[in-house]
Amino acid sequence: MTPEPSACYTRCDHCYSVLPLPVRALAEAGGMVRCGGCGRTLNALSALYDHAPGTDEAPITVSGMPPMLTPRTMQEALPGAVDDGELAADDEFDPGGPPELHLSLEPEPAPRWVRIAWPVIALLLVALLALQLFGPERWRLDPAMLGFGDDAPVALDDALQLVSRDMHAHPSLSDAIIISAVVHNRSDRRVAWPNIEVRLFDASQQVVGQRRLGPADYLDPEAAPGEGLAPGARLPIVLEMMIESSRPAGFTMQFHYGN
Repeated sequence: MTPEPSACYTRCDHCYSVLPLPVRALAEAGGMVRCGGCGRTLNALSALYDHAPGTDEAPITVSGMPPMLTPRTMQEALPGAVDDGELAADDEFDPGGPPELHLSLEPEPAPRWVRIAWPVIALLLVALLALQLFGPERWRLDPAMLGFGDDAPVALDDALQLVSRDMHAHPSLSDAIIISAVVHNRSDRRVAWPNIEVRLFDASQQVVGQRRLGPADYLDPEAAPGEGLAPGARLPIVLEMMIESSRPAGFTMQFHYGN
């Protein structure tokens, strides 16, 4: 029985370079090889020789496609992973002879903008996470707005309304006034107790006094600060404010959260 040859040859149809081919490597590559002379990829099975061909020699005539393994791209093996049989077969070829055959098709590197974009996106995500964990309260995203927990909170300007307001002199102090107001929650959800900012104006609409109040400053001591104002409920507020100049002509009351 004639032993199976360990190597065969092919000729590049572009630059006509003769390329030695290990039979096993050719089968694993599905017949597709890259010319070491011009770098083009060709099908070695279309021009296959059992010895180094001359310029006018015709390739081997075959009646059918020889059995092969599933085609796959060959990669360059690591020095420690080279099979002894393949290494011995490769040593038979003279490095100074025909052009070197490359069976590995290396992928092209990713575009430069892709290599830059991913690190930038990662840094932005890290900065956003740090802001949510350690940043000021007013810069943090509400979990409800991201689809977690309860619905997004109602805006205070839409929920709270001053339905009545009054300002008059203090009955026992000449340098103080009393401000009274009624706050109505017109939304369909409970609203947390807001901070209140009161500004006093004179007849020319100049600010002559200002005071910021937290829930503890205007709520009844018996009120539960964690419950908030129920839907449709009304909250009466009575404030005593000292004045340094003449009696103010009017005031405004604004609601907000945070400092």
